[in-house]
Amino acid sequence: MPDTPIRGLPPGPPLRLLQTVSYLRDPYRMLRSVARRYGSLFTVRTARLCVVTGRPELVRQIINAPVDQYGVNFEPGPARVLGTSGTTRLAGRELRRDRRLLVPHFQGDALSPLGGMIRDCALDAFRPLAPGESFVVRDIALTIALDVILRTMFGADTPQRLQDFREAVRAFSEGFGAPSFLLLAALGCDDDRWPPFRRFAIARRRLEQLLQEAMERARNADAPRDCAILDRVIAARYDDGAPMSDVAIRDNMITALIAGHETSVVSLCWGLYWLHREPRRLELLIDELAPLGPDADPLDYTRLPFLDAVVKETLRLWPVVTDINRVLAQPMELGGYELPAGTNIAATSAVLHYEPDLYPDAESFRPERFLERRFATHEYMPFGGGERMCPGSHYAVFELKIVLAALLTRARFTLLDDGEMKPRRMGGMMTPATGVRLRYDGPR
Repeated sequence: MPDTPIRGLPPGPPLRLLQTVSYLRDPYRMLRSVARRYGSLFTVRTARLCVVTGRPELVRQIINAPVDQYGVNFEPGPARVLGTSGTTRLAGRELRRDRRLLVPHFQGDALSPLGGMIRDCALDAFRPLAPGESFVVRDIALTIALDVILRTMFGADTPQRLQDFREAVRAFSEGFGAPSFLLLAALGCDDDRWPPFRRFAIARRRLEQLLQEAMERARNADAPRDCAILDRVIAARYDDGAPMSDVAIRDNMITALIAGHETSVVSLCWGLYWLHREPRRLELLIDELAPLGPDADPLDYTRLPFLDAVVKETLRLWPVVTDINRVLAQPMELGGYELPAGTNIAATSAVLHYEPDLYPDAESFRPERFLERRFATHEYMPFGGGERMCPGSHYAVFELKIVLAALLTRARFTLLDDGEMKPRRMGGMMTPATGVRLRYDGPR
């Protein structure tokens, strides 16, 4: 690193359109490819310039910077999807205030009443399978993830409400996951005259309507339901006694709903794929689960060390959050460069999680690495880090552990996919290209 900071941006590939298409196709592979060529601090050019790093000490600097170092990113694409009043659009004191109200409902004791419901959703989705029948994990995982989040987050308790939400979420996800929508958003377009944006706006309005109806039902209930996170958020109060606004609740719940169900689908697909591709690891996990059996308290599964390591390794290889994006409100020296205010910067887990000094044999599925040592927050960040870390990270891990345990204590499967699994984009995340094909071999 030079003694005097360099004014300007680090090097990076020059072709904006090519980078945009490559990023949309596979951001993980694209970012690692650029890092190999230009080093661990580089500039990416898509709809905007962004200085990116996966170097651990620079990641630590980014996530530990003072709160006034950053402003709010007002890109139209994310606002179109997630709204303008959720925590994704806040910074500083307002962000901390809203997170203090939201986060407790997605972690710790607040999750305990949800375990049985999560297990029931998993078993209901797999129950129709007959021994010898093949299936695509992604299809069943979508059913599980949506039903889990609709029941535990919104308390959707009738078949009609579940179906209405399923249809609305499907239209919403297909809208912002369409290649034409992603490309226009990545290029900075923001005009409802574009058909992809117009279709998405219709889908979002329908989802907002269902959320508003759910909020009204929660307010009219005698008391908040322990199994409905929405009820608890509505009942929560800021330090001054005021409630969160309806618009803020709606935008935060949409963020949790969309990010949460996609996260669960993708993580379950990759988890089952890697376990069945690596039979020795699957046997170790089965041996750990066996003493508890299939009917244990779901909370007991969440405390198992090897299951915890399996989930962590799955999320290392395919992290939920690819980048921690920030916009500088003040100049920052980063990796020998003096970056001016207004610069977009990002710490990327797509590069960090493959650092050979941290993760030897990084391309391999080795859950044991998480039993051998603890990783700091700037070394392992599948849900982001700092003040914008995903509020639902504990919820996502809790759900994945219970679903894996529910399935693997009751059923035997065979992997039908041969060779290396390629990724394919699903909405905002990368899912296994085939969806992971398994055969149900009967009860365990």
